[in-house]
Amino acid sequence: MLPNVFLMAAAVLAGAASSAYVVTVVDRPQPVVVSHVVRVVDAETVEVREGDRTTAVKLVNVAAPAADECLHAEARNLLTQLLPEGTQVTVTREGPFAALSTQDGKLVNAALIGEGLAVPTVNGIRFLGQAKEANNSAVEKRKGLHSPDVPCTLPGQVRAITEAAAVVEAQPLKGSRAELTVAADTAKTAIGLVDQLAKPGGLTWDAVAPVDQTVLLAKVTKVVPTLYRKEAELRNVVKGLK
Repeated sequence: MLPNVFLMAAAVLAGAASSAYVVTVVDRPQPVVVSHVVRVVDAETVEVREGDRTTAVKLVNVAAPAADECLHAEARNLLTQLLPEGTQVTVTREGPFAALSTQDGKLVNAALIGEGLAVPTVNGIRFLGQAKEANNSAVEKRKGLHSPDVPCTLPGQVRAITEAAAVVEAQPLKGSRAELTVAADTAKTAIGLVDQLAKPGGLTWDAVAPVDQTVLLAKVTKVVPTLYRKEAELRNVVKGLK
């Protein structure tokens, strides 16, 4: 068992500089088994049939969004597309986890991460390199959890806040009640997003490297005074309108 501990420690040290990983010591890989997919349970768990036995397989090196997290439905849908019922898969076990490969050689674990719908986690070492490579590709291409175009991601929330600040800052204090109220409400909504960011945690944060988190939060910090100031100014003007 000790050699596995040393190997796991080496893997953690190699990846710690770029991402946050959950560390779990695992046993040596078990024999490869050819199975058939029964169903997708959630975004990182699949039921497979091995002979007359049906077992739940949790994907190794994969941390996918939970049911209440950003992009859960998209991650589960992709896994279902990759593994429709009856699909023949190769199951390579690593401790309580496993890697699933389709008959064309595609590693499902890496495919999910490569679309930005999961992030690597260190609960196995055999496929960790492929998981990290897939994650680097997703980050570079700004896919899924790394995309500023997706409102629920950390980059997406920061974009919404900074764009709202730009809109309300450009709003003159002269205008119709409706225009001024909309601008004030826009500022208030953005402030609500800022309050949510004050409680970091979850996969949306884990998907972003610490150095990039710092950059994103600096952008938010810069515009917060504008949001509070403009909301107050706009509300006061609306209050004075007849």
